[in-house]
Amino acid sequence: MAKTIGIIGASGWLGQHLSSELLEKGHRVIGFSRSSREADEIIWRKWQDAPDFSDLDAVVNLAGEPIDQRWTDSKKKKLHESRVGVTETVVKAMAQYGVPHLLNSSAIGIYLDQGDEKISEDSTIGDNYIAGLCLAWEKATAGAPKITLLRTGVVLGKGGGAWAQMSKVFKLGIGGKLGSGKQWMPWIHLADEISAIVFCLEKEIEGPVNLVAPESVTNADFTKAAGAVLRRPTIFAAPAFALNIALGDFAEQGLLASQRVVPQVLIDHGFEFQFPEIKAALQDLCEK
Repeated sequence: MAKTIGIIGASGWLGQHLSSELLEKGHRVIGFSRSSREADEIIWRKWQDAPDFSDLDAVVNLAGEPIDQRWTDSKKKKLHESRVGVTETVVKAMAQYGVPHLLNSSAIGIYLDQGDEKISEDSTIGDNYIAGLCLAWEKATAGAPKITLLRTGVVLGKGGGAWAQMSKVFKLGIGGKLGSGKQWMPWIHLADEISAIVFCLEKEIEGPVNLVAPESVTNADFTKAAGAVLRRPTIFAAPAFALNIALGDFAEQGLLASQRVVPQVLIDHGFEFQFPEIKAALQDLCEK
């Protein structure tokens, strides 16, 4: 049955792709933006302290300041407000207008670094900054009637996200592993990311959901696959100490953390991945 879906962050890279998929499946999409936008298939409303959530059947909150940067005190404030603050505003508006379902962004950074051990949705929560931020983000959803927590890994897709930056480096022939390269890298193809969100929406799946591919790869394996697909050498490596100097805590807790995350909830619900393996995913991204 067609639903009316409100998307916070509809103008962003993920938001645009999600909006297109929902519209194609017959749903009505209402996008929220701080700036005025021209009318198209998406109905646009102003994002403000008290947003208009009338007529919505569900809200997908994709808002969040990019995490891949040095975490200064001012940046931490922005990271918190764009996640926790925005989510609190969303939940308050949902209560006002009686919206029954919230699908809220989160991240696999919430988990404890467990080396080679597989991590499912009920695994241990971490105790570092990024895990604390994710936990506060998820707790901010409390009060919504039905909650889906979208714990996303590294999203690989054309035209944006991590692959847009990675591919530039690899094409120059200076790509390489990060640190030892032994750390696990939870990834997902953009097509599966979008399909999984729609799947959770339509199946009304509640609780945390790991949005990652079923094939786990280490950073070294990913580097090897990217080099092979792009036909570029991958002899250069970024030492851990250099990453820590350049990016501070983000390097240690983000790039060098080892989290072998599995999408157990999606598997249990019968979700079919279009790109379950890294080689096929990267080959798709390299096609014109």
